[in-house]
Order: sequence, then structure tokens, then C-alpha cells
Amino acid sequence: MCETKGTIMRFVLAGIALAGLGACSTQDLSQAWAEVASFNLLTETRRGYEESYLDIPFEAGAVVAIAEEHGDLHTYSLTPCGDGRICGLNGQAGDLQRTRDHFVVTGAYPNRTFYLSPGGDGFLNWRGENRDLAWN
Repeated sequence: MCETKGTIMRFVLAGIALAGLGACSTQDLSQAWAEVASFNLLTETRRGYEESYLDIPFEAGAVVAIAEEHGDLHTYSLTPCGDGRICGLNGQAGDLQRTRDHFVVTGAYPNRTFYLSPGGDGFLNWRGENRDLAWN
């Protein structure tokens, strides 16, 4: 327990030191403090773990996603088709965007936006509702 408190205290002191250095430069102190205050160590550690050890969408090519819609399971084929585009099974090309936590595919299937997380999960936004999905 004491070791954990010591680690947290070192992190807080490092943040204060960074904020103090910001005052010595042309960087605005409030901006530096906001960056330190908004840093979430657990979230950043999770992201680093996912990038290092989990499967990344489209890294090995096509992705097949499965999600529930109106009581039935539906599968979706999402295939890279060049220039950062992702094509659905019907050949319709959609856009791929990367956020800090998801690979977001829009336009490959009508009325559907896919949010693929590293590791094989995510969610499907269908008609304004988020539905859990799995991908491989």
C-alpha cells in the first residue's frame, strides 16, 4: 500500500514540475496544467497494452464483424479496398478513421457505423442505437 502511495505521489510531483516548467517557457501555464490534469494513467496504460499485445483491426486484412440487430445475428465483411477505404460485402466503399480507442468504419453498409476496438470487440451504431459486436 505504501509503495502505491509513493508511486502516485511521484506522479503528482512530476506533473507539478512539468506545470512549473511550462511557466518558464512561452507555453501557457493553464494549458500545461490542463494537460497534466487530464492525463489518465490507467487509460493510457490500457491503450499501450492494446497496441502491443492485442489484434488490431485490418492489420491482417479483412475483418468479419457480428452483431445483433432486431433479434437476429448479422455478419458484416469489412475489407480494405485502398486509399484508407473499407468496402462492405456489396462493394460499397466506406471511410476508415482512427480515434484513440477505435477504428471507425462509416459508409460500408447503409445506416451503420462500426467502432472496432483492438482485441476483437467494439460496437455497431445502427439507427442511433449502439449494439455490441465481435470481430475477427
